Amino acid sequence: MKKRRWTCIDILKCLAAIAVVEIHKPLEIQGGDEFLILCRFAVPVFFMITGFFYPETVAKKRELKQLGKIFTITIGANLFYLLWEILLAVEQRENIKEALLARFEERVPEDFVLWNLSPLSPHLWYLQALLYVLVIAFVAEHLGLRKLAYLAIPVLLAGNLIKGSYSLLFVGKEDCHIYYARNFLYCGLPFFWLGCWFGSRKEALLSFLDRKKIGFLLCGLPVFWNMAVMEQKWLEKRNALGTQEEYAGTIFLAICIFLLFVGWQNFYVENSFTRALAKVGKDYSMLIYVLHYAVLQALSRCFKGRRNLLARGYHQYGMMFVFAVTVVMVAAYVNARKKLRMSSEPKN
Repeated sequence: MKKRRWTCIDILKCLAAIAVVEIHKPLEIQGGDEFLILCRFAVPVFFMITGFFYPETVAKKRELKQLGKIFTITIGANLFYLLWEILLAVEQRENIKEALLARFEERVPEDFVLWNLSPLSPHLWYLQALLYVLVIAFVAEHLGLRKLAYLAIPVLLAGNLIKGSYSLLFVGKEDCHIYYARNFLYCGLPFFWLGCWFGSRKEALLSFLDRKKIGFLLCGLPVFWNMAVMEQKWLEKRNALGTQEEYAGTIFLAICIFLLFVGWQNFYVENSFTRALAKVGKDYSMLIYVLHYAVLQALSRCFKGRRNLLARGYHQYGMMFVFAVTVVMVAAYVNARKKLRMSSEPKN
């Protein structure tokens, strides 16, 4: 029997990609700050999705192939943003050498190696963090340490909070920096291992997540979302708001959303809308993540200083503009690459 694809996970990847765009270009709407907190689920969910399928990757002995793919994407993305920085310098009539050197500050080697912070674009941290996570997972798997890694999940999640949103409260201003929480160690590994734990129990999980459990998960969404909002407000009142990344509510929210989409697989009925979302999630989500930041910068420059209707629309609903343009660009690239590959194949 042909194995059914996890279409609901593809849809989740699409929604997470939209959420990432929202984080970098928030909607200027009432309740926008609360909506931004909701969208923080995106990166933890991306790590969980990778972990969810990792036991299957191991079973098929594709770990090195997966590592090579992520390594290639990471190098390619950094080269792309190196060229992008050069183009921006030319457009602004800046000295290219000075513009590039400005990206490489005193701590850059340490930031790049230890905290996977790319000097070329801030959002590329995820790719390098994922690469580190997969290397660690490969070693742990072949040393038989996966169960031990599961035990580290709560410790690493606690580190995520202490070094992140609660850093001013626990460790002080000198240790409050986004890269101390948003890295392979405190963000990547715990969510990856969570996904891996769920993935090693796929069938049992599907049997467990019946309609009643799905209902509980749906009820959990507003509860954990409001929990994260209240955490931020509480920290603000104490003048101790740290990096504003994940809160405890965000962690539970990400897990809740992930399990909700896993359980939806039991009851999924395809229609044209969900088919489109699944297509974007399956084929485009990684490239959307890589390219959306350049699209954002390009559109922001195009509409800077303009006051026409389109410019006002971009200012208020820029996330929608950026996502739509990025999807069109990625779709054109993927289709062109597919046609090129087909034309290069030898004909019988």
